[in-house]
This record gives sequence, C-alpha cells and structure tokens, in this order.
Amino acid sequence: MNTEIAADLSWNLAQSPFSSVIQTNYIPSTEDLVCLEALLTESQLQLAQLESEVAHVQNLLDTLLLRRDNVKAYVEAHRALMSPMRRLPKETLSEIFIRCLPEDRYAVRSVAEAPLLLTAVSREWRQAAIGTPALWSSLHLYLPSELSSQTVHERIIGSTLWLDRTGSLPVSISL
Repeated sequence: MNTEIAADLSWNLAQSPFSSVIQTNYIPSTEDLVCLEALLTESQLQLAQLESEVAHVQNLLDTLLLRRDNVKAYVEAHRALMSPMRRLPKETLSEIFIRCLPEDRYAVRSVAEAPLLLTAVSREWRQAAIGTPALWSSLHLYLPSELSSQTVHERIIGSTLWLDRTGSLPVSISL
C-alpha cells in the first residue's frame, strides 16, 4: 500500500515539467503540445484505471453496507425480543403507565400524551393501557364554540370510548 501511495506522489503538479506555466496564460509551442499529449496519454490511462477501481470498490462498499444493514436489522429485531420491558408483569406496566399521566391537570384526548400515546407503542402496551381503568378516570374536554356536527360526533364517540375504559372507577371531568 505504501508503494501505491508513493507512486501517487508522482502526480504532484510541482513535479510536472510544465509546473512553472500551469495556471498561467502560457501558450504552448508545437513541441510542448507533443510533450503534453504524451503526458496526458499516460495520465488519462491511469485516471481511467483509477476510476474503474473506485467504481469497483464503491460497488463492494455498497454491497457490504447493505449486508451490514441487513445483519444489523436482524440483530436488533432479535435483541428487542429479549427486552426486559417484555417481561414486566401487567400490574407493573400499568403502574408505570399511571405515573405517565399529567400531575397538574386532567388528561386530554391527544395522541401526543398519555394515555393515548401509550396505546400506540405496541399491541401489548395497547392492551395493558386499555385494561388499566385508572388511566382513563380523568378527562379534560375542550369544546370550542364553533365545531362542525361531524367533529362533535367524533368527539362524542371518542369521549364515550374513553369513559367506557374507566370500568367502575369514578370519573373526573374538566371543561
């Protein structure tokens, strides 16, 4: 590898027989043109060879990266099966979920907050959250003055479903 690097040093512009006139307004003579043509023939052949090697190495790299990504996805998928969260008893998971509720206000019907957010993580979390009545025992209803009948209908359905999940627990509602 070191000899290849050393060989590449021969392409240093400072070592060119034309180094003093590169990037100037110099007009080459006929003899200079012949010499330049010879220099370029060899250089262009080497450039083509290098571009071919780069393309080959890039293809190899792309293949290796794809294989790595596949193996990584395989490992991560199987590692996820070993997650301690999967082995938590439902009661412990429910207690953690309850502690995710806002402490300074009633819960709102938003998929960005508990308890609705918890139902979107996985099937197991959804079942655990829906089966935890304490998660659903408080609700803040926001009722703007102008709502379409469709929006009112959707909110009634969503709120009814929310309240059904409380089971026999008392419910606290704020407006």
